[in-house]
Amino acid sequence: MTTHDESPIIRTSPKRMAKGILIVVITLAFGAAIIVPFWQTMIHHPPLASTLKHEEAPPIATGTQTSIGTIEGVTNQQQKSSANATAGNQASTAAPSQAPTKGQNATSAQAPTKGQNATSAQAPTKGQNATSAQAPAQAGPSGSPLTILEGASVQGSPDFDPDTLTVKKADKITVTNKDSLPHTVTSGTGPTDPNSAKQFDTSIIEPGATADIETTNLNAGQYPFFCSVHPYMTGKLVVQ
Repeated sequence: MTTHDESPIIRTSPKRMAKGILIVVITLAFGAAIIVPFWQTMIHHPPLASTLKHEEAPPIATGTQTSIGTIEGVTNQQQKSSANATAGNQASTAAPSQAPTKGQNATSAQAPTKGQNATSAQAPTKGQNATSAQAPAQAGPSGSPLTILEGASVQGSPDFDPDTLTVKKADKITVTNKDSLPHTVTSGTGPTDPNSAKQFDTSIIEPGATADIETTNLNAGQYPFFCSVHPYMTGKLVVQ
């Protein structure tokens, strides 16, 4: 490009061009220095995709709108349903299940024998006074607790509680994830450990969910563990 007198216009100089190229090269080198050391980790542990929960739209009432703001079709249907429910309740109240015999005091659906006082659905033997025919089964003991704390995904924050968990061989460990992100409890020192996940691995534990670790096949000793999603989260299991 030239001026009106045909003299060339210099848009830049070699020095400015060299500075621009140097800035681009430094920027690329800085980005490569950040990406290259973590390239393998990024490939093996990509970020988890978030799950979108679709809420269903509420049902739309159908019918004819009247001048006073009621929907005739819906109102008639509700009145019929209420009438049917009332009739069913009256029928069930009026018809007793079975009349007890003489001398009985019972509210059971099955009449107990003479001299009994019971509220159980199953009649106890003569002379018994009971409110239950069968004792409820006791719940089994829960496992040793291991908690993934809230905010554990933030590097440097407390992650496992306790950091060192001591159990006896054959004890069950119950892991509870109280964080807002998914985690795992995987045996090993980290993703590069060749023995990673060979002793135990809970797989992904969603927020608010639990998982169990069985120690039946573990020998007495110390077992480090980590989170495969966030490898900087570490802890230790001691089996006695």
